[in-house]
Amino acid sequence: MTTAVQRISQELVHRANPREILVSPPSWDAEHRYHTMTVTTDISPYYLDHHGRHRLDLLLMTEACRQAAMSAAHRYEGLPLDVAAFFNTIDVRLSNVGTLMNSSGELLITTSIEEMKLRGDGSPKQIVYSQQAVVTGSDKPVLSSRMAVQGVAEGRYPDLRAYQRGGLAAPTTASMRATFQRHQDTAEPERVGRTQTANVVLAGLRRTADGATAILDADLANVSLFDHDYDHYPAMVLIEAGRQLALACTDRAVNWIISGCRAEFPGFAELDTPTAVVARQYGNHVEVVCRQNDLVVTRMWFELTSMVSRP
Repeated sequence: MTTAVQRISQELVHRANPREILVSPPSWDAEHRYHTMTVTTDISPYYLDHHGRHRLDLLLMTEACRQAAMSAAHRYEGLPLDVAAFFNTIDVRLSNVGTLMNSSGELLITTSIEEMKLRGDGSPKQIVYSQQAVVTGSDKPVLSSRMAVQGVAEGRYPDLRAYQRGGLAAPTTASMRATFQRHQDTAEPERVGRTQTANVVLAGLRRTADGATAILDADLANVSLFDHDYDHYPAMVLIEAGRQLALACTDRAVNWIISGCRAEFPGFAELDTPTAVVARQYGNHVEVVCRQNDLVVTRMWFELTSMVSRP
């Protein structure tokens, strides 16, 4: 008999919808590492919207790693709950893809906090953590990650965003949702590795001589892309846009998975500014840049792995 793994409380992972919670409560060992189990039963349909196994979804694994680290920082490292945190960098790699694809067990994520600098108000000036994951019952790593996060106290966050926008308050997904309309030329799901249009985040998709271009067209009503109210495009939506455009560079997206992603976020991606997404392909690697008004807000590098010859 398999014992159900308990999900962690929502506030520790900054999630509003219980089906967006992907990990169990963390524990720690004598070497000051934190251990968390993934919980991938009864999860959001967004993470199941693939032609293949959801375990090969790099976004699911990235979000699980984020939740594992943030919950450990809150529970054990003194990070207050009332902080607005945002990514500087993300680097996630899948390994032993065959093991990951064919296994049925949950993953054990081990997190090591490499750097933790908090301001006087408890907000994170810098958090850097690395992680490794194995399938339960195995000692063969199937995932590695390293992420850097910073943030401010929630009370100071609106002022920060207004300062960045020349004194203007940023609109939110809640305020924009009633009048938001998707583009007429939303990409076909099969071209970007999806089956449901609601999970497609690109429009105006066009192949080029060395890659592809599109515009960001994420559905504000998608509660997985926007689990709670945001005043910018969150990192996971931008990585989803990059992943979809990288897959669109292939002749048939269903034959490929994204097995690695490195992402940098030099600025906030504003909700009320058109976002151009441009990919350049170099063999099995794709560089994707998101620009707003010619300013790079996200730069990503993806690794493509063929699934054609795999069982």
